[in-house]
Amino acid sequence: MAWKTVLLGEAIAHRSEFIEIESESVYSRCRVQTSARGVVLRDRVEGSTIKTKRQQVCRAGEFLVAEIDAKMGGYGVIPDDLNGAIVSSHYFLYEIDEGKLSKSYLDWYSKTPQFFEQVIAQGSTNYAAIRPEAVLGYTIPLPPVDEQHEIVRRLDRIQSYLKDRLSTLEDVDRDTTAMLRNAFSDTVEGAELRPLAEVAPLVRRPVEIELDGEYPELGVRSFGKGTFHKPTLTGAEVGNKRLFEIHQGDLLFNIVFAWEGAIAVPSANDHRRVGSHRFLTCVPRSEMVTAQFLRYYLLSEEGLHKVGKASPGGAGRNRTLGIKSAERITVPVPTIEKQRRFDRLCAYVAQIREIRASTAKDAEALVPALLHEIFVQKGKGPNLRPKPASNVATLPSRETMAIDSPFKEAVLVGTIVRAFHADGGQPLGNFRLQKAVYFARRSMGERALEQQYLRKAAGPYNPSMRYSGGVKIALEKNWIVPATDKYGPGHAPGAAISDAKEWIEKYQFAQAAAWVRDKFKFKQNDVWELLATVDYAMLALEHQGDMPTPANVFEYIRNDVEWRPKIEKLHLSEAAIQNAMAELQSLFVDVGATDAWNSEGTNGAWDGRRSSGETY
Repeated sequence: MAWKTVLLGEAIAHRSEFIEIESESVYSRCRVQTSARGVVLRDRVEGSTIKTKRQQVCRAGEFLVAEIDAKMGGYGVIPDDLNGAIVSSHYFLYEIDEGKLSKSYLDWYSKTPQFFEQVIAQGSTNYAAIRPEAVLGYTIPLPPVDEQHEIVRRLDRIQSYLKDRLSTLEDVDRDTTAMLRNAFSDTVEGAELRPLAEVAPLVRRPVEIELDGEYPELGVRSFGKGTFHKPTLTGAEVGNKRLFEIHQGDLLFNIVFAWEGAIAVPSANDHRRVGSHRFLTCVPRSEMVTAQFLRYYLLSEEGLHKVGKASPGGAGRNRTLGIKSAERITVPVPTIEKQRRFDRLCAYVAQIREIRASTAKDAEALVPALLHEIFVQKGKGPNLRPKPASNVATLPSRETMAIDSPFKEAVLVGTIVRAFHADGGQPLGNFRLQKAVYFARRSMGERALEQQYLRKAAGPYNPSMRYSGGVKIALEKNWIVPATDKYGPGHAPGAAISDAKEWIEKYQFAQAAAWVRDKFKFKQNDVWELLATVDYAMLALEHQGDMPTPANVFEYIRNDVEWRPKIEKLHLSEAAIQNAMAELQSLFVDVGATDAWNSEGTNGAWDGRRSSGETY
């Protein structure tokens, strides 16, 4: 059932009610955070310190809008712990008729671009403030109240999952930092201290400047944040400035900010870029020290203290690391084998942190993606499922089927290749086609684990699948043809793809193919494989009667000989699996839209049994 769209004024009412501040009383003052991040406590103060004696009293559950900051996302629902807090006349308060509109539903909808675009569209571009009546003119998609509550429960649950995961990732980061510190302490125990000039002498590589030459510069971030690429200079722009070449594996100092950790080891991507005289390049003696080991020490508390002492002056640019002082800095020099062992540990930790950063970024994107799915798809309405127990995934509840028609599979393959090609004009790689077929089937409700193709499609890439089953038939019928792009071999639409049009319409595959394309086209191959792996493992656990928790999914993969290598390849952990489970939930939020697998005309080839729709 489609949702109706109504004016916000049909469900909320502006309330303007003021009190006089008493000097001897203590008041809680609240404020809105920008970017739709909600209402929080500003401070608690005595009435005597409040200059404007006429203030408004907030009630929990009301919608609060900042007159000036609304166009920066300054609005939200007042939480229970701020009931009775005060705000000035520069805020607008709105009572919510919860018989029509759930306060939490409004709170979530106010975080969407659709709501924000209405806020910034009101009024003059030269006047940032909004008027209270403008808010009443905003529109909002309004499903039945029971459905609003279910949407809120789902969004709250996902947000709780994400907070737990991010907290876990932060704990892991703290643990790895402590582990590295302890390992370094063990590594340098009893090691001799030697001057930097002895183990990593300064080496200058002057660059001869030509007027028509180009000179890509390298920069070093403070706080041990590594290198970055600065714009390329022309010879004319360089002028009389001296430049020096930087090589991969140097120990590199920005002498102006070395005291705050502007120390790095250039990578292969930085090799032969240039820096000014303010960059010192020290070359470690390979038989004595490694650059990464020296960098770690110099960025430690003890090392930075020594660098700071060698950087006299006041603050900022006045604290310059002197060359002679730098050469006298002493560093511990354990055996080269110990250093290399520690470097390997550092590389492993760096890999973990990279995964953590990527996971955190993906997690932060999940809620906006889910909001988009729910509210942009409001014309259809979402397919919501019962609330699962904590830390347990909800599997898509759809019509089940069993695939025993290679011809029908060929139609799906052709539809998917056509959909991807129509969007970007590029062939669809074999790996991505394999995963796209898997997710198209899953989006349409397949849960039949006895079909080996589904397991293979979710599993490690199998090149032989290109020439078997539906792919083989699609090639024979010239619905698809082999093609190669910059990523390797794949498929493009064949000359006879139009011949499949009738079958595509009959099986209603176009929607599933477009869904896969739009959901996955910007995802990297490892993400496709991670999501397919976790999704299939969840299904397998369901069929075994086990709950698909992150721990159980990890054990399922670890106990499968064929799939076990995925743990290392995909950097699998319970945190990564939990993140994937949440992303799968957001992907399948509108999974109830298509029933192609159970369409008529299949001659009974595909099982149309109704899924129980259980929640695990």
